[in-house]
Amino acid sequence: MSRTGRAGALQLRTKLLLTVLALLTLACAAVGVLGHAALNVSLGEQLDRQVRDASYRTIEYGVRASAGPSEELEAMMDVPAQGAGTLNARIVDGEVVRAGLFAPDGSRRDLGDEDRARIEALVEELGARSDEDGGAQWGPLDVDLTEGGYRVLLVDDPWDWGLVLTGLPLADKEQTLRRFGVSTAAISTGALAVTGLFGLVVIRRTLRPVERLSDVATRVSELDLDRGEVALPVAAVAPEAHPDTEVGRLGHAFSRMLDNVARALATRQRSETRVRRFVADASHELRTPLASIRGYAELIRLTEPMSEQGRRSLSRVESESARMTALVEDLLLLARLDEGRPVVPEDVDLLELVVETVSDRRVTAPGHDWRLELPDEPVVVRGDPAQLRQVLINLLSNAHQHTPAGTTVTTSLGTGPGPEAVLTVADDGPGIGAAFQEHIFARFAREDDARAGGSGGVGLGLSIVEAIVEAHHGRVRVRSVPGSTRFTVHLPLAAD
Repeated sequence: MSRTGRAGALQLRTKLLLTVLALLTLACAAVGVLGHAALNVSLGEQLDRQVRDASYRTIEYGVRASAGPSEELEAMMDVPAQGAGTLNARIVDGEVVRAGLFAPDGSRRDLGDEDRARIEALVEELGARSDEDGGAQWGPLDVDLTEGGYRVLLVDDPWDWGLVLTGLPLADKEQTLRRFGVSTAAISTGALAVTGLFGLVVIRRTLRPVERLSDVATRVSELDLDRGEVALPVAAVAPEAHPDTEVGRLGHAFSRMLDNVARALATRQRSETRVRRFVADASHELRTPLASIRGYAELIRLTEPMSEQGRRSLSRVESESARMTALVEDLLLLARLDEGRPVVPEDVDLLELVVETVSDRRVTAPGHDWRLELPDEPVVVRGDPAQLRQVLINLLSNAHQHTPAGTTVTTSLGTGPGPEAVLTVADDGPGIGAAFQEHIFARFAREDDARAGGSGGVGLGLSIVEAIVEAHHGRVRVRSVPGSTRFTVHLPLAAD
């Protein structure tokens, strides 16, 4: 699959995997939060029942095992079957008169003054008071002691011997909740890892047909569809063209599209072939009558007496026949290049070719300023010297015909990476319109108002330039703004 360089762009499989993992993360978080809340409520209710049971056992045992308040105080501190950490306290008139808790070894330990003060503050805050009927209770509620958090229940002694506070530590509940949180996090992390691994495999396998379609589309985008016979990779799409699935429907539609494009390209190629054959045949057939016209015109000029008007008319016939002959030769050259005839290469020194061609142009067009920027060493390429000379002649003619007198035309030659030869023809004329630059190398393309100067040709010169350069495995580019037009030709250098 083609990968983009745009920052922040993610592939489809990455987006799908991240989406699945995000949804699973939300689900695991929701399960963890809800599970933690439900477990907290359940453990709280269980702890409340245990606190009430412990408070009931404390009061009942103290009453049964004592004959008065002082004996009950002792008895309630030694209640059997109480768990480690159980807190018991007797509050009379808002003051803790006896308080202790059971150590893990079963012994009883009295509370310190700080814890007593906290219990007294809690009783004062609740406003708990003994009544005549007894049986009133406050809580269960949480209180922080030096031993840790406690869930406590404050009950009015039914024998009117003050208030009884019973509590159980919150440590077990909090530890259970912590273990639940750690276990949930570990299980969720494992589930995310497994889901990510298998999800990646499944998504990659599911999207593999899409990647193959993308590869085919990339190959098609790299084909030169604007000319010649084009072989589209239609068969490569056939395995994915199953209209039973979403990806299969995409492959089926892609296959039909390629079939349609292939038929259209084949039809276009047949039409272009017929047109080019007609142009080649017609151009070839026109060479003989044009040569005859020029010959007879010259014969009449040499043998027949004519008036001044007759000589002017005959000169016009000769110039137009010469112009038609040049056009026919250009059409024949394009036809031969279109047929893909291989160039018979030989070593061509572009330095020598540039000097000779520009020197000739200085003689034929003295109204322009022709300049050279050349290297010290020869620049040798492999190619047809006549065709490469035609490239330079056409570029110089283009600069001459479409710029006013006094324009400076600079021809430069150098080398670039590749390695390649770089030939540039630049002028400081009025420039070429931006819209016309897009199809300036098209055949018979002309922009009448683009550049000042002569009437120009029929629009084949730059087409011939592009065709010859491409036949030599090079490329030609144009860049033009008002006051600067530059044609640049890149050709592979000859091997040493």
